[in-house]
Amino acid sequence: MRSFIAVLRGPDHVFEFINSAHRDAFGERNLIGRARADVFTELNDQGFAEAPRKAFRTGEPVFMRDKSARFDWSPAGQPLQRRLDISYEPMWDARGKVCGLFVQGRDVTTLGAHPLEQRARAQGLDLLTDTELLTLFLYHGTLDTDSAERAEHLIRRFGTLRGVLSASMPSLQQIVPARQLTAAQSVPTSAALHIKLARELGRRVLFNKIAAKPVLASSSAVRAYLHGLLEAEPREKFMVMFLDRSHRLIALETMAEGSVSHAPVYTREVIRRAVELSASGLILVHNHPSGRDTISRADIDVTAQIARAAAVLEIELIDHLVVAGPAVIGFVERGLLPLR
Repeated sequence: MRSFIAVLRGPDHVFEFINSAHRDAFGERNLIGRARADVFTELNDQGFAEAPRKAFRTGEPVFMRDKSARFDWSPAGQPLQRRLDISYEPMWDARGKVCGLFVQGRDVTTLGAHPLEQRARAQGLDLLTDTELLTLFLYHGTLDTDSAERAEHLIRRFGTLRGVLSASMPSLQQIVPARQLTAAQSVPTSAALHIKLARELGRRVLFNKIAAKPVLASSSAVRAYLHGLLEAEPREKFMVMFLDRSHRLIALETMAEGSVSHAPVYTREVIRRAVELSASGLILVHNHPSGRDTISRADIDVTAQIARAAAVLEIELIDHLVVAGPAVIGFVERGLLPLR
């Protein structure tokens, strides 16, 4: 089923349904404006009445995950025994009093029944294509039967799975021009957020790997991490790796973001941040969204400015890495550092 959304105006329990998914899944019981106790009497004896009362009483969100529910009656094709995820989030009036609950729910009864999941269990996830993996991921995030079509549109729009994971939330939520938008071609906010969460989880795993030992002793891992982080970025980013005396990573921070060909960099901001972090070494990093693997005069000039300012404070500029298409090129390997 599709997830349902509702507003609950009181603890005993007048629902105002925002979409028709609940009715489609649970049948028409004259839902709008009816007290929940009158509509789903069988659920009150199964612990469902206490959750909204608690949310009203405490002002804290209440979540029910994989909650078993047995209905006295269901529409044709829907089982009587269900598994539900429901959240109740308090809404506040101008006086700071809880005036209602924003309710989101979905039926997770069939979670695990997707054909791709059955195949993955039998053969392993590594045998699924990128589109199939994304389909399964979106399905688990939304339980939406349009997941396969959404995955195909996303891969087509952003070119690769990496491109999908690197895309911004707004571009994920509208992957074709608005006038052509269909249900399958749009991505719900929850699904877009799941995609961004997946990328962030992977980023943190890789970040912890390169932060665990001196950067110069794991240069291939550092380059692989930076390539994965920046290769699919549509705009230029300028980042700095701040290192301690042992060349261990203190922080990797974005110092500037710009257009498809330029990110304004301020030397004083880089040096100020290095002093704040007590950094002893710097590695500059930026990307070329065009994939061009040549180092420009502007790249050389900004590197020289930062190197000279850092040297005054005895901070070493170790390298400047440029992510360009499939490559990561360095100033040191090009003979551009150290400065002559």
